[in-house]
Amino acid sequence: MKRPILERVAEELTRRYTRALGSNLVALAFFGSWARGEETESSDLDILLIASELPDHPLERNRLIYEPLQGWKGKPCSISVLARTVREFTADITPLHLDLAADAIIFYDPQGFLKAKLDQVRGIIAQARLVRERDAYGLWAWWWEKGAEPSGRWAITWAGVQK
Repeated sequence: MKRPILERVAEELTRRYTRALGSNLVALAFFGSWARGEETESSDLDILLIASELPDHPLERNRLIYEPLQGWKGKPCSISVLARTVREFTADITPLHLDLAADAIIFYDPQGFLKAKLDQVRGIIAQARLVRERDAYGLWAWWWEKGAEPSGRWAITWAGVQK
């Protein structure tokens, strides 16, 4: 991590979430515009939080995830937290996984869980010959390299491209 502001935020988030979740906390990472260095004045800071267990009820989960951020003076911007359990994160590979593999900045991962999963996704991206490009509206989209599009039915899973 090269930017001092992200280093300070990572330290503070790690402190707050390890205190709130203890050994239940698996990993924390930045993603989105801040991770890519494309943030603007109106950008929020996207955080991926992975925990062993989280409440199923959305309001309980929201309280557990956002309560540790209360009272943080000097927070650089609005913070959005995407919270997933290990089971939820590993259920399927989604476009979010592809984006995380491309530009997430992991700042807490003591057991190496998130690094290993994102390394696996990077391998699948290479195997599938996927590329990420901006579409006509400036949004990121994933495409097959020219000539690499599979025919028929296919899926991208943790085992790779399934045809």
